Amino acid sequence: MKGQVLADFIAEFSPRSTDITCRVEVKPWKVFVDGASNVARIVVITPEDLKLQHSFRLSFRASNNEAEYEALLAGLRVVTDLGVKEVEVYSDSLLVVSQVQGNFEAKDPQMIEYLRLVKQMMSNFMTVKIERIARGQNRHADSLVTLASSIADEVPRLIRVELVPEPSITGH
Repeated sequence: MKGQVLADFIAEFSPRSTDITCRVEVKPWKVFVDGASNVARIVVITPEDLKLQHSFRLSFRASNNEAEYEALLAGLRVVTDLGVKEVEVYSDSLLVVSQVQGNFEAKDPQMIEYLRLVKQMMSNFMTVKIERIARGQNRHADSLVTLASSIADEVPRLIRVELVPEPSITGH
C-alpha cells in the first residue's frame, strides 16, 4: 500500500507526452538517505524533479550506522516498489557507502547482514550507483528532521512519516 500511494502521487504529477514516437532519455532517480539513532530519512527525486519525502521513526535501539543502513534499505524499497530500474543513491555515511562500494570490509555481524541485504536489493536494478556526499550536501534528507521546514518549496511533494517496529535484519 505504501508503494501504491507513492506510485499514485507520481502518476498524478508526472508530465505526460502526447507523442508516443518521441524517444525519451532515461534518467536515473535520485535517493538521498540519512539515518540517526532513532530515525531514518529519505528523499526520492524523480527524473521530473518531483520530491518524495519519507521519514521513519525506529522503535528499536539502533546505532547511527544501523540507522544509516535502515535509511538506505528504505530508499531502495521505495524505488523498487515504484518499478524504478536506474537509481543513484546519496548518503553522508562514510562507513555505509564504503562498505557497499567494497572499499571497507564489514566485520561486525550486524553490518555484514545489513550489507548482504543491501547487495541483494541492489540486484533488482539495471543500474545502481551509491555515492558519499558531504553532510552539508545531504540537506534534502536532513530537512526531514523538522518536517515543517521543508514545505517552502513550490515543488509538488508527498511527505510520509512511518514507524519501523523492528530492524530489517534478523538477530538484532
